[in-house]
Amino acid sequence: MQMASATQWEVVGKSKVKKTKSNLQTVSKSQKKQFLEKMPRIESLAPVKEDKTIYSAFLEKEQQAEKNKDAKAVNGPNKKPVIQKKKKPEQDSKKMDKIVSVDAAISQIDPQELESTLSLSKDRFPENQDVWLKDLASFLNLKFENVKESESSLNLKGKPQGYPLEYLPTNSQKVLKAVVKKFSNQTLDSLFDYCIQMMLTESTKDRPTMGYRIFLQVLAHHKPEIVLGKLHQYLELLKTHQNRPSHCVSILWAVGQCGVKNFSYGMKVWLDLMLPALEIRQVAYYPIEYLEYLLGTQKQPSSATCVVALRDYFKVLDIVFNPGFNLANDLKKRLLALYPSIKELAFGETAAQTLRTFFPSYLARFNPSLNPALKLELLECMVKCLTTDKQSFSVWCQLYLKHLTASGFLLEYINHEWSRLSSLFDKKLLRETQRAFSLTNDEIEAQGKGDKGFPLCQAATKELAMKINHSSFPWFFLIFLLISLVGSIVAYDIWSSPSIYASRTMRFLEHYGILMVLEQAWSRINTFVSILTEWLKLNCPVYYAYICETVGPFVLYIWASIKDFLITSEVVTRPHRIWMGEKALHLYQWVYDLSPETWTWCYQMSLVAWEMLKNYTLWLWKHSTHLFLDVYHWVEHHLLM
Repeated sequence: MQMASATQWEVVGKSKVKKTKSNLQTVSKSQKKQFLEKMPRIESLAPVKEDKTIYSAFLEKEQQAEKNKDAKAVNGPNKKPVIQKKKKPEQDSKKMDKIVSVDAAISQIDPQELESTLSLSKDRFPENQDVWLKDLASFLNLKFENVKESESSLNLKGKPQGYPLEYLPTNSQKVLKAVVKKFSNQTLDSLFDYCIQMMLTESTKDRPTMGYRIFLQVLAHHKPEIVLGKLHQYLELLKTHQNRPSHCVSILWAVGQCGVKNFSYGMKVWLDLMLPALEIRQVAYYPIEYLEYLLGTQKQPSSATCVVALRDYFKVLDIVFNPGFNLANDLKKRLLALYPSIKELAFGETAAQTLRTFFPSYLARFNPSLNPALKLELLECMVKCLTTDKQSFSVWCQLYLKHLTASGFLLEYINHEWSRLSSLFDKKLLRETQRAFSLTNDEIEAQGKGDKGFPLCQAATKELAMKINHSSFPWFFLIFLLISLVGSIVAYDIWSSPSIYASRTMRFLEHYGILMVLEQAWSRINTFVSILTEWLKLNCPVYYAYICETVGPFVLYIWASIKDFLITSEVVTRPHRIWMGEKALHLYQWVYDLSPETWTWCYQMSLVAWEMLKNYTLWLWKHSTHLFLDVYHWVEHHLLM
């Protein structure tokens, strides 16, 4: 509505709408463009400024106080502060002059400064423990502001696993350890995450991070449980930074500090975090170096039981023997060299009781299409299970029908390596297993349900039966038989000849020059024996006198001790011997009362045994003497003449 005059109203709404519609219909494109440009525009306002906190207020006061002091020092007490903008290059040059090495900066950290920083934070924020620890970590990192960290320092290449905490003064280490022990795991968990984030942020800005690294080491060494409970989170963090290799190595290094003091914790970190990190080609070297360090510190890997689970072991197996895994050749060789130690850790000390759980997984994983290295490893591991854990045979019998193809290849491998493996198997169990397989094969053949692996199993089972039942060639018996035969022929030839020199054996030896060689050897042996005899004649009395002089007193002492022992034993055991004699008489009387003819029968049997022993002893002595005399006369007539 619009007022038309002082006393009347006029309705103009509808006509206005029509007018605007008619005007819009007649407007051209250029006019529309001008109209839109003249339209009022909405400008976005700046974000609302964040309120000041107590902590920022304190920081501003300190910064303002420092500026006022600098201004008074330059302008005097009565002059206004003057800001000199052209002094930055000089300040930068001064900072460059103060650059020190990382080791020097670590050694200069004062434990009293750490304690005073912690006390100051407690006074400012008495109820906020997170701020205390974060201030202490930030202060520790500020000690390295004049240190230029190189790429090797960031990745800690060529440094021990305990670096840089090992280079920190002992008193400073004690202060940090005492601080860690005072706070709860929740607070320390928050601090660990904060230090990792700050380490990554500062390294992105090319700033020092050694202070945060030291704090991470202290936390991981003394409270490893706060890290082990969040390995999946650090794995996600690793994936988000996979395009930044230095960040990935820093994360792996920080979490891997748990294993510096505890081998089991280190293996858990490697299996859950570093094993997946092998897929990142730029940082794959670090997990392998870390594993080499862990296994190098553990002298007996098998003593660390329950470290590598069955599932984790087969993850490692798939990576090591996977030719398509994206890993450099030198790293593959190093990982392959470490694989036996991981397998030993998985088997544990009680392999005779644990390998029965590995056998089904080996059998299920076997496939003819696998690469040769993996197939050979699976077959060797299955043979290891069968030869070490005897319960693996029963497990194999249960899984035979389900894995016919794998069983056929295993039987064929045993047949092929029978000369090497036959001594390792329990022949009784192997024969029973082969018979069970033969019966199963007959049932399958009768039903006509054999799959593609059945012919191989049937042929391998029959071949194994032949190898088990067929004994090896008796080489030892053959050699013994040949020696006995040759010796008998030579003995008969010498015995039937008028003399040893007239025998065919001696003529054969003389004809081919063997007798001459034997005579030379005998002469040399005789010469050596004569020399040895002369030496013994000269030196034996000397050594005997020396031994008597040095050992004689000890021998006399031992003999006297033995005599004293025998005399003492006779005196001490005299009452017991008298008691045993009395009891023997009682025993004799008791047996006689029960059965009077018992002792008579025993006496008669002893007489018979004595007569038989005496007669046969005399017979043996007579015949032995006669045989000895015959041999002596034969040697005298045939050899000595």
